[in-house]
Amino acid sequence: MSDCSLYDDGKELPLGDGKIRLCRIKTRDKEHIRVYRKQSQSKEQILCMVSGMEGGEFYRAAAIRWLREYARAEFEKKVRFYADKMQVSVNRIAVKEQKTRWGSCSMKGNLNFNWKLALMPERIMDYVVVHELAHRKQMNHSAAFWKEVALVLPDYRERKQWLSEHEKEFAEY
Repeated sequence: MSDCSLYDDGKELPLGDGKIRLCRIKTRDKEHIRVYRKQSQSKEQILCMVSGMEGGEFYRAAAIRWLREYARAEFEKKVRFYADKMQVSVNRIAVKEQKTRWGSCSMKGNLNFNWKLALMPERIMDYVVVHELAHRKQMNHSAAFWKEVALVLPDYRERKQWLSEHEKEFAEY
């Protein structure tokens, strides 16, 4: 189970190539949490969570809902860009929280991505998107598959290595 304290007021979460600081704003509303992103005058990214609810698990759930929607928008942009570049079609994009996978591709062209990729550097998110789109041409991990990945990301081995070395750090979220 993920640690709720990671989502406490003032905590910073990685978000792509930057960070986002969590800010709880206390109100009288004890039934809802309104979540929005803003940028401070110093250009710091802030995720505001407005509510009177008590209990870290509610704020964790609200932050994750926002992060999943953020991830969905990012995946949709990246998939459109790379699918066009790779000349492949895609059916559906789903954002989930898989325990052991960062992404998957079905024979029908359905792509699944783990929302926690949005916390990682953008180049890693790009790698997973390209990896899954390469399965639209090669439904395996053959030499031909890796050639498809390398055509788009010549440095894919470095990105793959980074993911392998750092993926456990993101399990806690």
